[in-house]
Amino acid sequence: MGMIWSMGDALLQKKFTTDTIPFRKKKNRGEKPQYYVENSNPPIISREVFQAAQQLQESRITTTKREHNSILSGILRCPDCGSTFRRQLLRGTVYWMCSDKAAGATNCQSRRVRENAVYDTFCLMVDKLASHRQNLLGTLIHQLEAMQNRGGESQEKIRQIDKQIADLSAQNLVIARLHINGVLNATDFAAQSSVISNKINALRLDRKKALSEDEDDELIFTLKSLDDTLAGYVPGSPFSQALFEEIVQSITVVDNSRLTFHLIGGLAFTEQIPENVRCRTA
Repeated sequence: MGMIWSMGDALLQKKFTTDTIPFRKKKNRGEKPQYYVENSNPPIISREVFQAAQQLQESRITTTKREHNSILSGILRCPDCGSTFRRQLLRGTVYWMCSDKAAGATNCQSRRVRENAVYDTFCLMVDKLASHRQNLLGTLIHQLEAMQNRGGESQEKIRQIDKQIADLSAQNLVIARLHINGVLNATDFAAQSSVISNKINALRLDRKKALSEDEDDELIFTLKSLDDTLAGYVPGSPFSQALFEEIVQSITVVDNSRLTFHLIGGLAFTEQIPENVRCRTA
């Protein structure tokens, strides 16, 4: 109900004292009747100003709730500072801009994008991606699968490397024991141990390279899922929130005329914002 006393009104019996021992003062949550008294004290502000302030406060709360519920919350990002964009309502149009820039916390380049511009630009990007998905996704998936087919060779190579590392580690252990028992002096021990350690490090690098050739399973699955989704997409379709949430991970607002969509599968596409929905100035 706000600070009603500021406009001269009062709400009586907001608290009450219990009837039983020990007597305690409690906040009245409906246990006792409350009484609203108008003009009980001299007002600080007029009733009209108070009501206008209440409406403004409620509208801000509503705007905050809408921002938190928007599919763009946490998605739009500033390329300068990396901060997410915040929602603004200006003369009936919804805009998004860098939250840190809006708060005056950074010196980022001024960027502002209309909410409907994001949706329109997304549709343009998806239209192109769906129309050329065979050349883009199909080719990429084929190349990754071709690399994956060499996985058998990679596994055998990894097994051989592991065996060599184990043999060298055993040799290192032997010379360490010889040194401890006084059979091998410190100079010879250091020299031989250094040679073995260098060989082991080189083999570990080879093993890491071989392993990286077998890490494409999840990526291929994700790209195939994206390809299947786009296979059923009809170019020219209106904006789909479900599709947006399924394939978009983040969006970089490059400037007032370009957006870069970061999609599942590590893909990124930059699309021009239609001129009729661009923000000329931030």
